[in-house]
Amino acid sequence: MNQKNKSISSEQKWIPDGFHFLGPEESKNRRILLQTFSEIFEREGYSEITLPSFDYSNSFRSHLDHGVESLLVSKDWDGNEISPGVDLTLQVVKGMAARSHWEENQNVFYIARKIRDHKKRNASRREILQVGVESLGKSNTNHIISQIQILNRLWKVSVPNEPFTIVFGNSSFYRSVLEILGWNEEQTNVLRQLLYTKNLPELFSLAARENTSESHMQMIQLLLRPIPVSEMQIFHNALQKILTQKEWEVLKGDLESITSFFGEWSKVLSEIPCIWDPSLVRDLSYYTGFMFQGYVEGDPEPVFAGGIYNELYESFTGIKKDACGFALHLDSIEEIVNKVK
Repeated sequence: MNQKNKSISSEQKWIPDGFHFLGPEESKNRRILLQTFSEIFEREGYSEITLPSFDYSNSFRSHLDHGVESLLVSKDWDGNEISPGVDLTLQVVKGMAARSHWEENQNVFYIARKIRDHKKRNASRREILQVGVESLGKSNTNHIISQIQILNRLWKVSVPNEPFTIVFGNSSFYRSVLEILGWNEEQTNVLRQLLYTKNLPELFSLAARENTSESHMQMIQLLLRPIPVSEMQIFHNALQKILTQKEWEVLKGDLESITSFFGEWSKVLSEIPCIWDPSLVRDLSYYTGFMFQGYVEGDPEPVFAGGIYNELYESFTGIKKDACGFALHLDSIEEIVNKVK
């Protein structure tokens, strides 16, 4: 057994799967990369914030779809249930909402750890170092695009020779689809999971049990196909053809908004491969509009994700404030860098 294999074997004996010990060289490389990221954020007008390691469980459970995250629960000295922050965007918005009376920069970035379950890796728990930005007060098309431009700069300084593809979904469009189907909450939660995993047999079985009409079955089938942005009009026409006029009116506004966004996208970020996937329904209930995930070839897990959550700040303060942001998984970036080497 060579020295490298001895090292790996030794690490596996004392570090749980999904967690890692970084040696001096790895830590140095990470520090340099994070410093570069911080400088990019600051040049773009974002200020750094620091998040706690633990959060009160009841304050974020209501914002997660039921059964999505399994929590590592403990108690504080007063007996309140706490757990590691499973959603850092939620922590950021809560933290900034608690300081709503402060005159502070509302464009912020953070570097923090989170623990999450990897459902596609046998539900194994894993520690993630997440780098993210959040903007409170802005979520229009231009601001979302500006954030993705920042994300693209981060990518170019870390893995310039590895292309990525962005996949977009839209929660408002999805809610309109649910309105047309008329299914109850339990059914829609199942539908969300089946669409996201593209589980065709179970999806068609569910639709059959609900006596779904032929036109609605055709609509569901259209939702399962990722679509290049250049073919959005084809998708648009196909939906209009199979739906009644009343049903079409439910979807029309969302589709016009989505098409307009991609029109602006093509003007400034056309070099980035971009796909519209109607079945991309994130597992967090607070998204209100566009959602996106980034992928690299050969990896089924997204390397970054983001979106719009215009109602989240208001849920903590009663004050209406739009918001959007993204998070990049640094561990995934480092894995890609190591593969290239």
